Amino acid sequence: MDKESILTLLKYKRWIDAETLKSIKEVSATAYAEKRHLMLRLMNHIFVTDTIFKANITGQSHGYTALNTPETPTVQELEARMDECTHWYINHLTSMTPADLAETITFRFVDGGDGRMSASDMLNHVLLHGTYHRGAVGWLLSECGSVPPKDVLTVFLRDHNH
Repeated sequence: MDKESILTLLKYKRWIDAETLKSIKEVSATAYAEKRHLMLRLMNHIFVTDTIFKANITGQSHGYTALNTPETPTVQELEARMDECTHWYINHLTSMTPADLAETITFRFVDGGDGRMSASDMLNHVLLHGTYHRGAVGWLLSECGSVPPKDVLTVFLRDHNH
């Protein structure tokens, strides 16, 4: 995938993560405590995975020993953390060359297994991984009587990619 396409998808990710968190914020923490908590756990898992792959791309240690944290952050904490992380990806991508994107990076999976992926494949994983879990959050939002955000690229391209 070319750099401009990845950049557009990262902007889409930043937008839909924020929209999803906005929707979660509107769910009653009293009436739907368990489902709301699960939504936050899923969004935090997306953030943790994004942070792990950010470290993998830069060759740094991420410090995580699991794919989620023991504590569950608030919606406001996730809004700030996820936006900052995706903003980092957008900025980092703009400085990457085609050779950087094709570079094979070795790393350790959180479960201890060895990994080898190109930087481009890592970026694609970050983009695709979140869609899976946001879909589950959308289902939970529906079960709580909310209308989930339109998690589709066409809506972003039409209404938000200016």
